[in-house]
Order: sequence, then structure tokens, then C-alpha cells
Amino acid sequence: MKALKYRDPWDVELSEIPDLHVIGDDDVVVDISYCGVCGTDLGIVSGSYPVAVPGVTLGHEASGIIAETGPAVTSIAVGDRVVINPTPYCGRCRMCRTQRINHCVGKHGTESGVSYDGAYAGRYRTTSAFVHRVPDDVSLRAAALTEPLSCVVAGARKLQPPSLSAYTYVFGAGPLGLLYTWVLSLKGLTPVLIEHSPARLEFARDRLPDGTAAYASLEEARSKYFNDPAAPIDIVVDTTSALLEDLFPQMAPGGTYMSIGLKEKVASIDTMLLADRSLSVIGSIDSLHGSFDEAFHLITTGRVPAERLVSHVVPLDEFRTGFAALGCDVGARRFGPAEQASCKVLIAPGGGGE
Repeated sequence: MKALKYRDPWDVELSEIPDLHVIGDDDVVVDISYCGVCGTDLGIVSGSYPVAVPGVTLGHEASGIIAETGPAVTSIAVGDRVVINPTPYCGRCRMCRTQRINHCVGKHGTESGVSYDGAYAGRYRTTSAFVHRVPDDVSLRAAALTEPLSCVVAGARKLQPPSLSAYTYVFGAGPLGLLYTWVLSLKGLTPVLIEHSPARLEFARDRLPDGTAAYASLEEARSKYFNDPAAPIDIVVDTTSALLEDLFPQMAPGGTYMSIGLKEKVASIDTMLLADRSLSVIGSIDSLHGSFDEAFHLITTGRVPAERLVSHVVPLDEFRTGFAALGCDVGARRFGPAEQASCKVLIAPGGGGE
């Protein structure tokens, strides 16, 4: 089978490797239908997020069809349509026992697409606890967004707004930005989405929850949505990693700034303001205990219209086209803002069959 292998920054290639098969009694092997391109993947490829083990198969946001099961597996069967939870955890370490499974100390060697062979490949092997059967009326394209949505659910749990009328801003109209607008809306907030790219902004505007809006700048959002050029900033979700130093002095008392981007950016803040205005600065990454199940529920019940956020589906052989749609040009070794209408890009190793 083919697999997209990481060697070094900008050195990724499709390789022919042996098909995967069941080894352990509780193993399941999945024929991959779709695997979403994540900002983590782009950071690994570009070298801006150097976490992957050389030689690993990339990819972790996947759905597919069960191809094989071990003799002890009873919860799932060959032919079942499934979504994969790519973040196994031991359940025994202090991080796991205190509900912080995303920071399991036994994570190395198990993290899909980072230290364990991921899902930009024909097949993926895991255990039965980490696959969920997808209902027949839910597409595998939609199901592939469960993992990024679980990260959003985990982040949204950390936000404790002072009021449901809090002025809330989400910066960046990529998949996580759009998913945050949906999840925060379900919490009762009314987030405003801000995106500088005209193409991405246009794509996002037709895919927002009722009552929300998207603008090209903070200034435009304040003037046109809140009818106040000095509208306060109560809650910020920053998907860009770049805005803390600029926005922190503008935060309203009791406000919260959350960074979810994985780009290195050193920022300086005034700790007197931190205390005097009762501000919170927090970060969020990966899933927390139960957030994958919550995300699966939101997708399978249609509360979050995941498939509408898919902008591209490309075969595995054309992975460079998919990465380029998100601003990562492997051939030119350049990673920057997306210049075309794009959101969630799905790679289809099996041709995209359901």
C-alpha cells in the first residue's frame, strides 16, 4: 500500500510499504477512506512544528471501513464504517487520572502521524477502543472532522464567559476557527469570525451559525457588527498564534484570551494588567477526557454541519495539491496564508469511497 512518509522538513514522499494486518487480539485494521489535513501536519512538513519522528506516516483525522479485527474484538465488525480516535492514552499515569489525557506521559510512540504511523495511507492499525461506528446516515467525510472538533470541544470547555452576552471574537477562518464558531454558538455565545484572506472569508460566510457574522478585520467587526468602533473584547479565540501582544491591552476586565495555534511566537504582556483587569490567558491543544465522544455526538446528530466545511477532496497521490490549498507549497518549500477559498481538505487514500 502507499503511505505518505515524513523524513525531514520539506522532505515527504509517497512510499510503497507492506499492507497492515492484525497483530494483537484487540487490534482492528481500517481501510482509510478520508484523512483530513491538519495544521499540525503542515507544521511538521514545513518544520515550524518539529515534533514528528523521521520515517513516520503522517495523518491523524481519519475515517474508513474495518478491514480486519483481532479474535478478542466484539464491539466492531469487518465492513463497519468507523471514525478513528488517533490519540490513545494509558489511563494510568497522573495526567490521565486527572482528566488530562492529551498530555499522557506514555504518549510517545502512540501518537498518530507524529510518533506512530498515521492515516495518510491505505490502512491504519489501532485497537477496538479507539474506533467508533459511524451511523449509515452520516458520511465518512463528515466523520473525518471528529478529531479536530474534539480539540475544539476541549478548548471550549476551558472558556468560562462572564455572560452569554460576552463580546466574542474568533480569529482565523480555517477549520478550527469555523468549528469554534459553531461550538461557542451551541454554548449560547455569539462569536464574530475575523479572517484577512478574501477567499477564505467568502467561503466561511456561507457556513456560519445563524446570528453570527464574518469580517475582514477587528475594526470592521466592531463597527459593523457591534456598531461601536471601541466595542470591548471579552473573549478571544486566536487560531493564528500571533495576536496576544496586540490584543492583550485591549481586553475588557474579566476577559479571556485563548491561543490554539501551533506557530512559535514570543509575546510580552503587562502582568499588572493581568491582575488588575482579572484577565485570563490560556492555551488548548488536542482532546480532553470525553471530548471525542462529544464531538462525535455533535457531528452524528447534525448539530455541527461538518461536511459543509470540507472545501477539497484529493487523492493521496495528489497530496501536494491538497497541502497547497492550505498555503503549504511543498515543491517551493513555502508555507504562508492560503490564497484560495479553502477550509478542511481531505486526502482520500482509497479514492474516497464510502
